[in-house]
Amino acid sequence: MFQFMTSSRIIFGEGALNNSLSSLNQFGYSVLLVTGRDSARAESIISYFKQQNMRYQQVAVHGEPLIAMVEEMAAMGRKFRPDMVVAIGGGSVLDAGKALAALIPNQGSVYDYVEVVGRNVPLQAKPIPFIAVPTTAGTGSEVSKNAVLRSAQENVKVSLRSPDMLPDLAIIDPTLTYGMDAVTSGCCGMDAFTHLMESYVCGDPSPLTDMVCEEGLRRLSGAILAACEDDDPRARSDMSFAALLGGMALANAKLGAAHGLASSLGGRLKAPHGLITAQLAPFVMQENVLAAREAGRADVLNRYRQLACILTGRMNAEIIDGILWTKRTLKRLNLPSVSEYGLCDIMYDEVAEDALLSNAIKGNPLPLNKDRLLSILEQMCDCKKQTTPTVLDENL
Repeated sequence: MFQFMTSSRIIFGEGALNNSLSSLNQFGYSVLLVTGRDSARAESIISYFKQQNMRYQQVAVHGEPLIAMVEEMAAMGRKFRPDMVVAIGGGSVLDAGKALAALIPNQGSVYDYVEVVGRNVPLQAKPIPFIAVPTTAGTGSEVSKNAVLRSAQENVKVSLRSPDMLPDLAIIDPTLTYGMDAVTSGCCGMDAFTHLMESYVCGDPSPLTDMVCEEGLRRLSGAILAACEDDDPRARSDMSFAALLGGMALANAKLGAAHGLASSLGGRLKAPHGLITAQLAPFVMQENVLAAREAGRADVLNRYRQLACILTGRMNAEIIDGILWTKRTLKRLNLPSVSEYGLCDIMYDEVAEDALLSNAIKGNPLPLNKDRLLSILEQMCDCKKQTTPTVLDENL
């Protein structure tokens, strides 16, 4: 038995935003608008509000949303009493908007509802309508049921999560991603890759999430370099679609050690989430394969072999080819090293311990102990020196 949930309505395609603004009217005429630091991409939405005489208040999210910041915005939102929340921006903006839509009708502290560092109490009231408009192709937050928030006090990222938090409307317009710089594009694109990859090999997949992941991985593997290096419109569209599918996958399957470690690292480093998961991905893949071989888990090995076939486009690909594809793509994208953001060996022990407590790591295809997590961290920090897996062979 399995179930599948996603946003109530999805509108996808070039020009989708301007062609679907009238859809906002069904949710009311009072709007809390959430944008990033630069709200230029929201100009058409703001113009529409003014044309329709809609009452709106705008808030800007700078960087990843802190719990304290979201709590303050929610208190302001309760006074404004919006009919809906519209968020246009990257994953952090969408997560903040999603959290505000959930918290405004619910009393109490954010810590009452978040996992790991909070009480994880279910939402008492249904969120107000939430409309998500991504301007990057990575997080898939436009179709996921959680909002990732940073707890500055505990130095960790946590989720506010509920099936009721799935957006009521997701508008994905690939033209909003045109012109994005190569590094940001690469971080976002590899974040989508990690969502698709971990959901595909996780311990609890379904036939429907398999289908979603396979199509997403095919689109992404053929488009990521053209999108990031050439700003190719068709590739940008494929990346937006792959990110959308990645969001669907993680909302209905599970993730794994890359996201478990990233949730711990993300609270300690000011590195983009997509960069952290991207740099972790090949070493998590490698460690999972080694653990699966030791445990005699042919099912897990077959998953990684099929993953390699999809990524390379070769039906005779071996497991190692998928890991090498990931490393070579990261090298070609020339993304910064996580060590540039302050990662050092003195924090490995605490990072690994915190990762073992995360919800994400519970979806890993098989359990990884602390020593294996430490090995992943050590390899990631030395990734520029290691270009091929030294412990894998062509028979994997």
